[in-house]
Amino acid sequence: MRRAVLLIIGLCFLTSITRPAFSEKPLRLFFEKNISVEAEPGQEHTVRQGEWLFKILQDKGYSGTQIQQLMPGIQALNPNIPNLNRLKPGQIIRLPEGVAAAPPAPARPSPNISPDTYEKRAYVVQAGDTLVEILQHQGVPASLIFGKYMDLFLELNPSIPDTNTLRAGQEIILPVVKGGTAPATAPAETTPPQKPAQVEKAPDPTPAPAKPVTIVAVPVSPDTRVEAVANQTGTSMQGLSGAPSPAAAGPAVSQAGPAPEPAPSPLPESRPQEPAQPEVANAAPSASNATGPADTRTPQTGLPFIKTVLKEMRFTFMPGDESMFPLPGSGWLHVKLFETPLVEAPWGDKILFCPVPKSADWIANANKLGMKVCTVSPRWSLQEVLEKVAQASPRAFRLWSADRDLVLTRSGVGLTLQSPQMAIVDMGGRKTVNMVWARQTPGESPLPQGLHEVLDEAQVNVIELDAFNELSRLPARPRDSIYVPVATHMDLIRAINPANPEAYFGQGLPADLSALLQLLRSKDDLHQGMASASWASGPGTRIGIQVPAWNVSGGASRIILLDRRFADPYLVSVLSREGYTCFVLPD
Repeated sequence: MRRAVLLIIGLCFLTSITRPAFSEKPLRLFFEKNISVEAEPGQEHTVRQGEWLFKILQDKGYSGTQIQQLMPGIQALNPNIPNLNRLKPGQIIRLPEGVAAAPPAPARPSPNISPDTYEKRAYVVQAGDTLVEILQHQGVPASLIFGKYMDLFLELNPSIPDTNTLRAGQEIILPVVKGGTAPATAPAETTPPQKPAQVEKAPDPTPAPAKPVTIVAVPVSPDTRVEAVANQTGTSMQGLSGAPSPAAAGPAVSQAGPAPEPAPSPLPESRPQEPAQPEVANAAPSASNATGPADTRTPQTGLPFIKTVLKEMRFTFMPGDESMFPLPGSGWLHVKLFETPLVEAPWGDKILFCPVPKSADWIANANKLGMKVCTVSPRWSLQEVLEKVAQASPRAFRLWSADRDLVLTRSGVGLTLQSPQMAIVDMGGRKTVNMVWARQTPGESPLPQGLHEVLDEAQVNVIELDAFNELSRLPARPRDSIYVPVATHMDLIRAINPANPEAYFGQGLPADLSALLQLLRSKDDLHQGMASASWASGPGTRIGIQVPAWNVSGGASRIILLDRRFADPYLVSVLSREGYTCFVLPD
């Protein structure tokens, strides 16, 4: 046995020192190393369109107190996101784990009301409104309000946690009993039709004042068909078919409702209120209402109106309802954006509008973050808001006096502007004039096509509003679609068209444009002057333009010759609409 073992060892030794014939490469050794990588803490969330951090956490069930506690941890988990209040769609944010969300709200009971018994009606909440008062003004009986209509309201407004959380400026959907009292109007059948002369002698008594109701859309019931009717400004008005028109039920005076309270905006206040005259009901229908009922909208007021104007002035409102801002050192500033809007001015300042009282500590913390706090009235007056901005940033935002003309010269064209609300914005040395142009009546014509483009070239931004304080302007025409005629002697002769051509031109017509101009000078019918046009909307709103031009007299129309530098197609189009026959002098 021992000899066998020694023999095996010997064979192994001989094999190890002898190179086999099939071994061509040295032996290679491979090593494998496993490295354990810990997963990043927290859970990922991909930001969707319209989301912000506060809303994301609220949707996950966290309460306001829990959100405030989570903010430092969220900031530590996302060092690559410099500003958590400006999330972008598609961005991935990490949220902490291990915090119990707030208990879910109890399930809302189903009201079990047939959709055929009520209408859905949009409404903008006013300051001081309660749901009970709103429904009462919509004609809903108290037995239904305190019965099933509260649950029906919550079902129609899933974003509202309970009926005690309504806030001013919020848009809600109301369930209104079919056939109930229409808002802001009296029933047509309660007042018999009267002739205009009788109404003037014995006007109807004014009903007792009631809380004004702001309706942003006409009632839409399941069996009502909605048709869009385009008006001359390019906006659309909603006309109803399948329901009786208020105008058809009686004269306009029978539709007059309670006298509204003064509107928060100075624009509606400055306009004289137009009484509903019976002549309007008996007059021939205009082009705007020939295909549908009269427009029953009410002027936009309050914070929605302020947003409309400021956005046109290039102010940016921070989205969302609530947000948290980290304070220097420690702590957070909690801002309820739905009641304290935060805007970024065109020149970079951040401004907080506070219509509700704030503590001195809250204001001091906002100032630490570089935010300028402007205390405004809950009525949201446009004039007051503009004055507060001017006080907060006097170097960048300056209001122009309402009773003074602002006279400008841009590239040789003179401009004269006047408006109750006009502000000059300075953005790094580039000054822009923002002018509010508000029409006084629904029938007032809009500014002519092309005028906005002419004023834009002169750094004048005209915010044109209709009689309901909504943006309204004619659409812009393509520049290359406007024909700009170059003067020739034959075209000019046809435009002059004197009563006696032989007596005016002599035996033969001028051979070219130079000869024609020389003839006009000899007859004292060619003068260097200005072509002017102006537009007004009420006593305090006016726009005027003056363009250097050669005026040709002695003809059947107003003929002007423009230099090449005034050959802008929009300017030529505007002057042509004002009755001028325009020609551009050749080089």
